[in-house]
Amino acid sequence: MGSVVELNLTRVEGHGSVKVYREGSRVERVELCLTDSPRLFEALLVGKSYLEVPEIVCRICSLCSTVHKVTALLAVENAFGVEVSGATALTRELIMQGGMIQDHALHLYCLLLPDLLGVPGVTGLAQKAPELLKAGLSIKRVGNMIQETVGGRLIHSVNIRLGGLGQRVGKKELLRLRHELESVLPACRDAYRLFRTPFPFPELPSPNALAVDPCGAGRSAAIRCRMGGGESFAVSGYREAIKESVLPHSNAKYSKVMGKEATVGALARLSLGVRLRAQAQGVFDEVKHEILGRDIRGNSLAQAIELCDAAERAIELIDRLVEEGQGPPDDVGPVLRAGRGSAACEAPRGLLIHSYGFDSNGICTEADVVTPTALNQGAMARDLLALARGMEGEETKKMTTALERLIRCYDPCISCAVHVLKL
Repeated sequence: MGSVVELNLTRVEGHGSVKVYREGSRVERVELCLTDSPRLFEALLVGKSYLEVPEIVCRICSLCSTVHKVTALLAVENAFGVEVSGATALTRELIMQGGMIQDHALHLYCLLLPDLLGVPGVTGLAQKAPELLKAGLSIKRVGNMIQETVGGRLIHSVNIRLGGLGQRVGKKELLRLRHELESVLPACRDAYRLFRTPFPFPELPSPNALAVDPCGAGRSAAIRCRMGGGESFAVSGYREAIKESVLPHSNAKYSKVMGKEATVGALARLSLGVRLRAQAQGVFDEVKHEILGRDIRGNSLAQAIELCDAAERAIELIDRLVEEGQGPPDDVGPVLRAGRGSAACEAPRGLLIHSYGFDSNGICTEADVVTPTALNQGAMARDLLALARGMEGEETKKMTTALERLIRCYDPCISCAVHVLKL
């Protein structure tokens, strides 16, 4: 007799569910339903000025606002041939590293750690392991400070602008951030110890890693994207490599990259050899046998390593900005022309692509945003099916708990991913 088990996802960004269709104890199929209300940002941007595009599109998500704004700025600047100064590029990367610290600390300590300690959520974590929760929140607080100091406010930065900055961050503020980063760096370095034990799932399919080319221009901009196995494609030609389709049960587009269900995020980046700073590299050398070649359960450990790397890289960037000294803010205005610009960045959750077309007056004629969670949707569904089938015959509660933990390993941001509207 057929039956359907529906699991509503908790402790993830946004709303979604998983439906398991069974015939007796046999699992027939699994549906991943990303059901947050459609954001419709791609349609909203059409008809807007190039100046409005980055300011509007960063409202797609409060948690991922900074990386959406920087990626949108890079795409608009690509369309009009704008080159920013070294100070602007460094400042943008600094705020992106702050976003990495914010997001990884939130996910690891508030959303994932309760699973590892067997408590229902943050409230249970506060009772069972208050010092661990305080440590995670202290790390996240430093990420917040970077957003406020560099971006001008916690969410939806006003200081990161087209062609430059509103104003350069002063030496006193930079050194204050450096002091705060140094204070949490030991906790960032040791975070990996909490996330080394993978959930005891049946073995899952190996991921097809996708990230910006680690040999490219760094995490704040990229020329190419690369997959495991050596395949790559130019960011400007991403439409040839990434094919999207609409699913009847999800408000996010389903993506295949060069014919494969790709996996993006921390695990993919480390698998593809992204450069790490000294302390993060030391941790990676110790545990890489627990990451390389492993399934998505290795993503949490990879995020913990990136947490350390982001803090180290932020300190490096501050040192370079202090060394450069103060100067006038950039003010590089674009020369308007009809055309298209695309950009790819590494968001905390993985590869993010923005692409915009403009007419000769700088009015947006088309917009396309490819988010990490949309890219991961196919791999998540594939792994859910493999896990459900691997647990056939188990108690339903045990299976649904495992499925929910699997989704949290991907750290999805459903709010960013939903663009489809059924008419």
